[in-house]
Amino acid sequence: MKLFAAAIVLAFVAVAVAQNAPRLILDQMLKVSALTSECAKETGTSMESVLPLRQGDFSQVDDKVKCFSKCFQERLGFLVNGVVNEEAVQKSLGPLAGEEKVKAIQAKCNGVKGADDCDTAFEWYKCYYEEKGLA
Repeated sequence: MKLFAAAIVLAFVAVAVAQNAPRLILDQMLKVSALTSECAKETGTSMESVLPLRQGDFSQVDDKVKCFSKCFQERLGFLVNGVVNEEAVQKSLGPLAGEEKVKAIQAKCNGVKGADDCDTAFEWYKCYYEEKGLA
């Protein structure tokens, strides 16, 4: 399991570096790793199903992966009671991509709705990712 967690952390770091984002600090990497493990366990999804999301591969998404997305975003504070917490998103993503860019993406994506809460969280993530790889 520790190897899995390390692989996940490395995958997130690689994506961040590839997107010209600042380096993640150790605390952030550990938080991402812990949340990923917690949400995978909670939703019963496999890491193999979740990792393609970071590369924008949405072709093999099932209900467990969608609920993983909801769990992860809730734990980050991005979603609260099924609603996007715009302040938390701006605080986290604004320094990486620029506040105005994030606001424009929020205006486009935050109203996205799916069939249920898990689908909505997934569609929200997908919209952010497709708009500039911010999620």
